[in-house]
Amino acid sequence: MAQYKVKIYAEALVESILDKKNSANSEKITENFLKILVKNQDLKKAGEIINLASTLLLKKTNNNKIIFETARKIDKKDISKSFTKKGDIVEEKINNKIVAGIKIIVDNNRQLDFSLSAKLQSIFK
Repeated sequence: MAQYKVKIYAEALVESILDKKNSANSEKITENFLKILVKNQDLKKAGEIINLASTLLLKKTNNNKIIFETARKIDKKDISKSFTKKGDIVEEKINNKIVAGIKIIVDNNRQLDFSLSAKLQSIFK
C-alpha cells in the first residue's frame, strides 16, 4: 500500500474535524481515520500524526498550548485566567530545578521565564 507522509494525514484529520458537516461525528471520524491507517499499514505513525494534527488544529482555531512550569503545585485556574483564552490547552509541570517562580511556555517555542533559577543564572554569569 502507499505510504503517505505524516503531514498529509495530519492535515486530512484536521480538515475532517473542522468540517461543519462532521461536527457531531468526532468518534466516527476517529474510527474511520484509524481504519485508513491500518489499511495503509501506517498505524505506527499514529502518535506522530496526532501530535502534528494537534498543533495544526490549534493554529487553525487561533488557540495555543500553554505550559505553566513551577517548582510546586499551583492553582491553574487563577493563573491561567491571565494568560489563556477559551480553547487553549493548558498543562502544568512541576520542576524542582526552577526553585521558585514560574516559567510559561507557549506553543513549545515562546517562553517567559520568571523563575528564581533564571534570575540567579543571569546574576552569576
